[in-house]
Amino acid sequence: MPGSTPNFALPYALPGDPADVPFFLQGLAEGVDTALAGLEAQARPRYMAQFLGTIPNVIPGTATLGTFTWQTTDFNTLYPDFFPEPAVGPLTDASTTALTVNLPGFWFIFASVQVPSTAASANVDELGCEILLNGSAAPQQCRSSTHETTTAGDPTHLIDASAGILIAPGDTIGLRGIARRSAGNAPVTFSRRSITLLRMTQT
Repeated sequence: MPGSTPNFALPYALPGDPADVPFFLQGLAEGVDTALAGLEAQARPRYMAQFLGTIPNVIPGTATLGTFTWQTTDFNTLYPDFFPEPAVGPLTDASTTALTVNLPGFWFIFASVQVPSTAASANVDELGCEILLNGSAAPQQCRSSTHETTTAGDPTHLIDASAGILIAPGDTIGLRGIARRSAGNAPVTFSRRSITLLRMTQT
């Protein structure tokens, strides 16, 4: 029974093993090949993408939720030696809300959105955002919000959300705004926003 190294389990012959040099050299060569393939995969560049929303999105007074749109690609990595397509599917038009991920793995998602302070008379008690997987907030990935919606010293709130999500090819990522009111039907405008997707692992 051959021995093996502690780190990569590379096989080697023990004194009591049969003197079969080709057999043991083949086992060692295949073990080295497997170990190097794993190290190469770990050393590959990380796929990442960032998209920006520049058109204001309004949640009307009759609604509490609204999915954001994306208009600009800040960056979207492409390594054709490893995969023929960008990490995330390109924007199709100015009303794109779902960003299609092309590669499986554990992805880190970070998003932020600017929203102006509201007048006290608007009765807006909560402003927030949440990350959507395949258009749904269930199960919940991440939700972030503020109740300081009328702060005079902070005319623009920056609300952000982040999550680590296991994603399959073809899954979509989106961002949705939240506006909750104690009374009335005042609309809420969300302005500039960004979302960054970073692939951390392949599985």
